[in-house]
Parts: sequence; structure tokens; C-alpha cells
Amino acid sequence: MPLSAWSEEQSNAEASNQSAANIAYELTNPLSNLQLIDVQWNHNGGLGTNQAGTNQTLQIAPKIKVDVSENWKTLTRVYFNSSRLQNVNGLNSSGLGPTQIETIFTPKSDQQTIYGLGPYFQIPGGQSGDFGSAQWGGGLRAVFITMPKPWTIGVFIHQSWNMGGSAGAGTLQSPGTGTTNTFSAWPTIAYTTSGAWIYTLDSESTYNYDARRTYNPVNATIGKVVLIDNSPVDFTLGLRYNVSGYTTTLQYPGTPRGWGTRAQITFLMGH
Repeated sequence: MPLSAWSEEQSNAEASNQSAANIAYELTNPLSNLQLIDVQWNHNGGLGTNQAGTNQTLQIAPKIKVDVSENWKTLTRVYFNSSRLQNVNGLNSSGLGPTQIETIFTPKSDQQTIYGLGPYFQIPGGQSGDFGSAQWGGGLRAVFITMPKPWTIGVFIHQSWNMGGSAGAGTLQSPGTGTTNTFSAWPTIAYTTSGAWIYTLDSESTYNYDARRTYNPVNATIGKVVLIDNSPVDFTLGLRYNVSGYTTTLQYPGTPRGWGTRAQITFLMGH
């Protein structure tokens, strides 16, 4: 009896580990069927004209899947953003940033290489521009992913255009508000282990057409999927380094400089 109980316990543990590893691998695929809520915190430095300021950002991003036909599905994500600024040109404040909404259309497929494309929309968080652009934005987002297990390699491509809003955003008449005229290419590579660990390296490179500058942060993170009361939760920690950016001017808010940190928790729905 003790041997039988021990054998059953070992089998359950192995099944749990396999389940966590499978979920970890699916998490590296932004086009998977997983429905989830991401809670991400970032800390950045090097802000302001003297680069002595810091900011902390909090982003909450639910992802919902909807089947639209036998062969196609949509993945909708809403990104709610808030920020706290400390000693940025004398400003110490916190507030809501812009909200982004994206809907990606992607085929239902078990192929190794998959893709998705869909509309993107940005709602300004306020007219001050201290916590993100005060302009409305819209455009397209595309995702290309290949998954030779245990690797995931892909790129996110975002194109956004100004759709109005603060009349002089990004000009001498309305300094510091930034613009939504941007192009982004975010390459990513991830490796998932049989123990449900996820190692990820990615870049979030963005070119601002109006500022004519590029911002290039690189992120290196380590994540772990654990089962809490049979509910999977992913815990991620990492470092980020801003390879290039631009300083504050009268027309445009500057980007962070140097090192930063990231922490993220992902809760899965329906598991």
C-alpha cells in the first residue's frame, strides 16, 4: 500500500510538471488559444534633461480568444497603462497613460510557423502628455512566429498613425506630449525547459516619425510556471537595458536611459 501510494503520488507530480511545461511553452506563443491576464511592472531611469529622473509603469493586459469561423479566430488584447514619475524635470506625479486595443486575426493551425494581423487603436490617457502621448492613434499590428520546440522565434510589427487629439501635440505650441506616428519592430526569442522555465530575450524597438529618433530597449527575462491549486500562474523577473534613445526636448518627451528592471505575473483563465 505505501509503495502504491508513493507510485501514484509520483505519477501525479510528473503529470503536473508536464502540464506546467506545456502551458509554459504555449505562453511563449502570442497566437495561442490561452486566455489570460498579464500584470507587468517596469522601472526605468535616465529620464529628464539631466537624466536624473525615473519612472515606474504598471500595465494590465487581458487577452480574450473568439472563434469567428471554422478556420479563423481573433485574439483581442486591451492594454491599461499607468505611470509614476519621480524627479523628471522637477515633476513628481502619477497618472493613467494611453490605453491600447488590438484585435489579431489568425488561422487555426497546428503548423510550426504561424502569423496574425489586425487593427490597433490607442486612446489617450489625458491631455498633459506626462504619462504618454495625448494624441489618438490607430494602425495595424502583425505577428509572425515559428516554434521549433523548445524554441519560439518571432517578431511583432506595429504601425501607428496620428488620428487627432491634442491640437499641437509634439510641437512648440504643446510641448512634451509626444506623438502616435510610430513604427515598431519587436524581435523575440524564447526557450522553454521541461521544468516549465522560460528564458526570453527581446527588443522593443520603436521609431518616432516626428521626432526622427529610435528607442531601443532590450529585455532579458526568466519565467517559471507553477500550479497553485491546479491553476497555472507564470512569474517572470528580468533586466532591461536601453541601448539607444533620445533626450528631452521642448517638442518631445525623452526616453529612458541605462538599466531598468521588469516583473510580471500572468494569470490564466479557464484552467
